[in-house]
Amino acid sequence: MRSLTSVGWSKAVRCVLLLLALQLDAKLVPGQTPANIQAEYDRAESLVRSRRWDEGLAAVNRVLAADPRNLKALNLAGIACSGKGESTQADRYFERALKLDPHFLPALKNLSVSEFNAHQYSLAEKHLLAAQQQLPDDPTINIYLGEIAYNQQHYSLAAERLNRASQLVTRNGSLTAHLAVSLLRSGQKQQALELLSQTTPAGFDPQSQLTLGVTLAESDSNEQAIPYLAEAFKHDPDSYDIGFDLALACLRDRQYPTAIATLQELIGRGHDSSELENLLGEAFAANGATRDALDAFRRAIAIDPADEDNYLDYASVCLDHRGFDDALKVLALGLQTHPRSERLLFMRGVVEASEDNFDLAENDFQQASLLNPQHDLGAVGLGSAYLQHGDSAQALKVTRAELRQKPNDPSLLYLLGEGLLSAGAAPGQPAYAEAQQALEKSVKLNPALCLPHISLGTIYLREERYQEAAAQFEAARAIDPGENSAYSHLAVAYRHLGQPDKAKEVLSALQALLEQQRSGARTPAKASPKPDPKS
Repeated sequence: MRSLTSVGWSKAVRCVLLLLALQLDAKLVPGQTPANIQAEYDRAESLVRSRRWDEGLAAVNRVLAADPRNLKALNLAGIACSGKGESTQADRYFERALKLDPHFLPALKNLSVSEFNAHQYSLAEKHLLAAQQQLPDDPTINIYLGEIAYNQQHYSLAAERLNRASQLVTRNGSLTAHLAVSLLRSGQKQQALELLSQTTPAGFDPQSQLTLGVTLAESDSNEQAIPYLAEAFKHDPDSYDIGFDLALACLRDRQYPTAIATLQELIGRGHDSSELENLLGEAFAANGATRDALDAFRRAIAIDPADEDNYLDYASVCLDHRGFDDALKVLALGLQTHPRSERLLFMRGVVEASEDNFDLAENDFQQASLLNPQHDLGAVGLGSAYLQHGDSAQALKVTRAELRQKPNDPSLLYLLGEGLLSAGAAPGQPAYAEAQQALEKSVKLNPALCLPHISLGTIYLREERYQEAAAQFEAARAIDPGENSAYSHLAVAYRHLGQPDKAKEVLSALQALLEQQRSGARTPAKASPKPDPKS
C-alpha cells in the first residue's frame, strides 16, 4: 500500500512574515541629522508607512542626495522599493547600507526577507544569523530562521527556532502548523499535541489541515489526524489522495464505518481503482462485513489482475472464516497469472495446512523456498506445518538447517524455541535452556511478533518469574488483541503477583473477546511469527 501524501509549503507564511520583517527600527541608529534632512526623512517615513511608495521613495531620495551615507534613509528606500515590488532595487539599497555598516540590523533583517522571498535561503540564513547575534530572541529573526529550516526539512532546528517566537507563531495558523509538524517529525510528539490542543482543525487553512493530518497519521496519531484530514477533504472532496489518506487513518484507528463511507464516496466520484477497492475490502472485513469485503477484493482483482495482494487478501478473509475452498480457488486463479509467486504458493500452503493436508502444504512450502532461497517464507511455513502436525523432530530439522544460513531470523528462532518445547524439553535440560535463549533472542530482534512473547512468557511462568511473564503477555496482547492465550496466561501471572483486580480485569476482557469471536466479528490481524506473504 502506498505511503501517505506529501504536502507542500504554504505561501500564506510569506505574506505574514513580510509584514513582520519590513521594519524601520529608527531607534536603533544613533546620531543626529540637520533639522531639514530629519524633517524630510520623517515625511518620507510617514509616506512609506501609509504605503504611498512612490512619494515616499522620492522623499527619501532627497534625503540621500543630501546625506548619501544615511543608513536609515538607505533602509527606508529599500522598504519603499520592496513595497513597489522592485526587489532587486530594494536589495541594492540594503546592500549599500550594509557596506557602510555590516552590523546595521534593520538592513540585515530586510535584506534577508528579500532573499528569503526569492528562495535564496543560504544567503537569507547568513544575514539572519548575523542579525541574531545582536538580537538572539528577536521573534521575526527566529521565525524566518525557523521557516528556512522547515523548508530544508531540518525539523529539530525548525522546532527550536520557531519555539523562540512562539507568541507570534501561535497567532498564525500556517506558522503553528509548521511548528507542530516540526515537533512531530523531530520526535517531540507530546509537545506537538499540546500545541494543537490549543486550537481546532477548522482554525487552519486547507493546506495546513492536510499537512497536519498527514504528519499526525505518519506519527501514529491517527485519532488526532482524522479531524484535520476530514476538514481538508471537505474543501477538496474530489482529491483522491486526501480521501485515501483519510480512509487509511480511519482504518488504522478502527473507525471502520467512516473509512467505508469515505472510500465509497471516492469511488462514487469516479476514482475507482484496485488500491481503493483493496482498502475498502480491508475496512469491510475489519467491520465484520465478510461478503462485502470479498466483493471489494474481487473487484480489485478484476481491475488489476497483476497485483498479488488482492488475491492474498481475498484468501486471508476466507481463511479467517474457514472458507478453505474459496481461498484455494482464488489462489489458483492468482497462480495462473503468477505461476512463480512464492507468496501465493506460501499462502496456499497455509490454507492446505489448515485443512490438515500436510503433504500438499509441504510441497507448496518447498516450492516457495526453491523460488527464493534467500527468503524464509517456505522454510518458516514448512516448520509451522510440521509443528501443527505434531512432528516436532522434522520441524526442528528444517528450522536448524535454515538457521545455519540465517542465525538472526526472529521467526526461525521462534520456531526453534517452540519446536524444542513441543518436543518435550523440560526445565533443567539443555534443550529447555536453548529454547529460552532462542525465544529471548527472537523477541529482542523483532518485538512486534506476538507468539514469541507468549512462548517466552510461558517459560517465565514456569520459572516463577511472574513480573517478567506478565510483561511478555502484556506485550503480546498489545500486538494482537485477538490472541486468546495472551489473556489467560496474563491472568495467571497477575494472580501470582497478588494483583487479583488486574487478573479479574483481564479475564473480563477475555470473556468479551470470546463472545465477539463467537458472534463472528473479525479481530485485528494477528502479528504471527511467520512472515506476511504480502511483505
